[in-house]
Amino acid sequence: MAVIDTGSSTAGKANVSANYELQVVTPQSPDNAGVVVVYNENDDGTHSGVPYRKSSEVSPDYRQRVGFDSELFCDNFNATTQNTALWSYTFATLTAAQPGAGTVNFSNVQGTTSAHGAFMRSHQYFALYNTAPLAVEFFAGQFNSALNSGEIFLMGLGLPTAAVTRPADGAWFRISTAGVEGVIAFNGAETTTTFDVPLPLASLTLAQMYKFLMVVGERKVEFWWDDKHLGHIDIPPANGVPWLAASAPVYMQKYNTGAVSNTNTMRVSRVGVSLMDMAANKPWAHQRATMGLLAYQGQNGGTMGTTALLPNATAATTVTGAALSQTVAIATGLGGQAGITAAVAGIDGLVTAFQNPTPTINLTGRNLVITGVRIDAVNIGAAVAGTATVLQWSLAFGATGGTIPSLAQAETASFATATAKAWRRVPLGLHSWVIGAAVGAPAEAIRETFDSPVVVHPGQWVAAVAKFIVGTATASQVIWAVVKFDAYYE
Repeated sequence: MAVIDTGSSTAGKANVSANYELQVVTPQSPDNAGVVVVYNENDDGTHSGVPYRKSSEVSPDYRQRVGFDSELFCDNFNATTQNTALWSYTFATLTAAQPGAGTVNFSNVQGTTSAHGAFMRSHQYFALYNTAPLAVEFFAGQFNSALNSGEIFLMGLGLPTAAVTRPADGAWFRISTAGVEGVIAFNGAETTTTFDVPLPLASLTLAQMYKFLMVVGERKVEFWWDDKHLGHIDIPPANGVPWLAASAPVYMQKYNTGAVSNTNTMRVSRVGVSLMDMAANKPWAHQRATMGLLAYQGQNGGTMGTTALLPNATAATTVTGAALSQTVAIATGLGGQAGITAAVAGIDGLVTAFQNPTPTINLTGRNLVITGVRIDAVNIGAAVAGTATVLQWSLAFGATGGTIPSLAQAETASFATATAKAWRRVPLGLHSWVIGAAVGAPAEAIRETFDSPVVVHPGQWVAAVAKFIVGTATASQVIWAVVKFDAYYE
């Protein structure tokens, strides 16, 4: 072995710099080149004591493989009520609730026997795709006291079938007096890990929220806690896939396995799911809609249900219609149905009107992005007589106000206090009926797609506006209109 000197350039000896750094020159001939094996360190072993490292991959065409993540689901529990658009809830005595403090709390009412429990699971399901892992994260923790013996809290992917019955398929964290564990279930058969270095229940400081991350891959499921690697479970060779059903909702569940004292509360503040390492190239609007942010339903913290005014099984008294007004919409909703009667030619009127909800700490503010509008109209009530009927349509948006602003609302002057915005307008097109058009005669539908979307910010209004531009309407004539918006929230 060569003797290492300092500062020498003697042939046959290894040399070091003045700072005792070994001086190395890589081989200049390709025939003598060595191989460097590269690993990436995902975790330095702060918790486990063992660094967690992975090798990268190169394609058959010698390219470094790089993955892109796609957000599939995200919800924050800042509302005071359940977001029924996203979550299904089942309970038996033990209950969950959202007090408006940013969390959903399990054991709002505490059950004390083995028949007591509650779960929330998403309506949305999450599928496994070849080599692309699913990342599932929760921000959760104990609240007022530690879990008691006989109390179990689960969070992960799976479909509970009853308040006290855990899923038969899926993967999840399990927290109990035994500490934090990882579980995968395949058609009822569970495989559990307590991790290389167990995470005891005492590590979860009361009233503190922690990030729990589970990454479901083809051959193993990883478990992380506050960005520290806890451990993983290899997929059992007989299974081949993480679980049998191949897709599952995200869920949280608390239940009792025996008699417990009435003390503990578990809290969850945020849940998220992402698809990793796959460039799905799914349009942004489609991603938003899939995770529940489509504009056709109420959003977190607001009024649940449909946003369009399309009443079910309502008597057709509205066929009589209503006159156009600058201040009162015929239909209050994000689109819907409306009957329009005669109006003075040249005066705009509100047919539909909708306010993008004004945010509060318990209502998440989101932009309403409108990508298109469709308006259908038909003549009813009486055939057109005397003069032709022509309606001009426009989209009005951006106006501010607690109630529907008048179409005549003006923009406030520069730096005037309490800024008010006037309506912005986008022309949409015309509907017309010639003299003699019978009851039931339709106009050609208006279909407008916006290359540059119309954006309605939180607290602002959007409306479908119409005005008669020719003559007067025939007595008893009604124009029945159906307005549809293509839109999503972000």
